[in-house]
Amino acid sequence: MALTPQTACPRFPFDPPDDPLGLAATHMQLQAHGPVSKVALPLGQADAEAWLVTGHAEAVRVYRDTDTFVRGSADGISPFMKAAPIIITLDGEEHRRIRGLVKAAFTPSKVRRLRPEIENAVADRLSAMLASGEPADLSEDFALPLTLGVIGHQFGIPEADYERFRAWNEAIVSVAPDAHHTAPAAMEAMVGYMVALMRRRLRDPGEDLVSVVAANAQAAGVDEASAGLLAASVVTGGWESTAGALVCATHRLLTTADGPNGSSLYSRLVAEPVLIPTAVEEMLRIVPNGVLGATQPRRATCDTELGGVQIRAGDLVIPSPDAAAYDSAAFAAPETIDLARTPNPHLAFGNGPHICIGAPLGRLELQIAFELLTERLPTLRPAVPASELEWRWDAGFVRRPAAYPVAWSPVSAT
Repeated sequence: MALTPQTACPRFPFDPPDDPLGLAATHMQLQAHGPVSKVALPLGQADAEAWLVTGHAEAVRVYRDTDTFVRGSADGISPFMKAAPIIITLDGEEHRRIRGLVKAAFTPSKVRRLRPEIENAVADRLSAMLASGEPADLSEDFALPLTLGVIGHQFGIPEADYERFRAWNEAIVSVAPDAHHTAPAAMEAMVGYMVALMRRRLRDPGEDLVSVVAANAQAAGVDEASAGLLAASVVTGGWESTAGALVCATHRLLTTADGPNGSSLYSRLVAEPVLIPTAVEEMLRIVPNGVLGATQPRRATCDTELGGVQIRAGDLVIPSPDAAAYDSAAFAAPETIDLARTPNPHLAFGNGPHICIGAPLGRLELQIAFELLTERLPTLRPAVPASELEWRWDAGFVRRPAAYPVAWSPVSAT
């Protein structure tokens, strides 16, 4: 029998957690009472309430059951562009058609071939950071230029234009009061750039992904605005989120003790680099990447039961992969960081048809980054106390500190 939801419900998004890399206490309190809970939404939203999904199995169903839970009508906001909807709001065949323009380029086998190139990029960024001296900002001096350079190179974007993409991206992900004006304008500018670049690559194609998207769009009859928006979206989605994950995972590894001996989890990876692939997956599970603790909402197309709760047609449903990471039905001892955890069915990249298209690339970047960081900087450490870090709760959707100062010279025993 379906349950009747509570009449008084907490307002979502929740206040930031006490632990910057933790989950808001309300997430955990709701999960303790069941896998699906009703939450109130901010005033001015098209929906006054929504269902927050904190259970792992229930979140997977929301991601995969695209007949019952759809993206297209879920946001209740105007799209970034009038000419073309962004891919994360598409459903069904149209979503498959647009995603198909670039999907083949991000298969695990294709991405694995990029390892030498990414290893060189990581090594170059590390060398530049070391040359600049201590303390260095792991975010600005390493993670952000690395991930923008990797995705920018894949799309054949001239390095001289990277700063333009960074400015556009910061406007797109901004949560400032005027973001409803600046974000669409930035997306329009980025898409216009991509469309112009695609036109040039149609005349003079290369091996980059802009050339691939342009050729595939022409063959599939996809208009250039939709193709340009896809390319812009992949660049935006594959840059700051990966950089944020790298910085936040490094912070968690450096500041978490590996048992009673006092050494850090980072030190364990220095001693046991074979753990890096599973450690990356565990960091993706346990360290939230976004500031909300939840991903894009879905709207129910029909009455259905989810996690013992009756969902009505038209209800808004918001999966929380970060809360699902603490579901003991899916993960043994979920609050414990296990660098060798396997299997690890986390939902950091989502699931189902909308799973992050760049997940294989993001995984490889993180693995290579930690391989070289632990090899070349075995004594890496934070250069400031954790209490002095400034976290960007109101600057964008990606969770990361504004700066992450680090040092690496061996500490004197005296």
